[in-house]
Amino acid sequence: MRTRNPVVEGRFYPSSKDKIFEQLRDIEKRIRYPEIEIEPIRIFGTVLPHAGHLYSGYQTIPFFHLLKKMKDYPDTFVIVHPNHSGLGRELAIDDSDLWSNAIGDVPLDREFAEALSLPYDRLAHAGEHSAEVIIPFLQYFLPSHPFSIVPICMLDQSYKSASRVAVQIGEAVENTHRNVMVIASCDFSHFLAPEEGENRDQLVINEIFDRNASGIEEVVKQHQISVCGYGPIMSLMEYARALHADYKVDILARGHSGEVIPSMEVVNYISLIMYQ
Repeated sequence: MRTRNPVVEGRFYPSSKDKIFEQLRDIEKRIRYPEIEIEPIRIFGTVLPHAGHLYSGYQTIPFFHLLKKMKDYPDTFVIVHPNHSGLGRELAIDDSDLWSNAIGDVPLDREFAEALSLPYDRLAHAGEHSAEVIIPFLQYFLPSHPFSIVPICMLDQSYKSASRVAVQIGEAVENTHRNVMVIASCDFSHFLAPEEGENRDQLVINEIFDRNASGIEEVVKQHQISVCGYGPIMSLMEYARALHADYKVDILARGHSGEVIPSMEVVNYISLIMYQ
């Protein structure tokens, strides 16, 4: 059994189960966003941040409150995430059997991964945090639900690459009959004044609400927007569009790191849901 050990435990989140859960409980108590009033027939996926829990947990938890209201939890969470290191293949699935952290072990859905017809490359995942930091939320909010994950790391975040990922996920669902939910891991604008970051991010948000996936790549490049997971967002959008052309989008929470530790330059965090 190949196990991927955590690489940002003790930095992006605490290093023991009790402390991880204690921090999440504390963030949950301080939650600053009202729950949106929707009753989805089906959730295709979500956009979640991947910063340290102390900073982005406030924007992450609203999704899991909504998920807890669903009657049917996914078998497999497909976490599509960026590649910050620049190492490894342009698209890469991790070849481990388990992802481990202080809370416990989470299995990879090897059957679903095989059905994706995407390459494996452990190097792309070895030092990458953008899928790892989301897993403790799954463990905290779904303690009695057995689930697995499939992390897909995107070094190439082009629309063409994102479309390929979306098609492969759809075909793998058809072939395996898995109940799947896609998590697009993304932090928005980095190290800008709050108002400037908000204005730049809004260009991306506008394309998301217009359901124009290719437009995201265009505005990110045209305006040099430091959205580090725009490829995963486009993958989720194309996956949702293939399942339901008129899928709906809602923002669950929108904030930035300066709300935790005041700063003139902040990182923006936005969580969204795409659903029928």
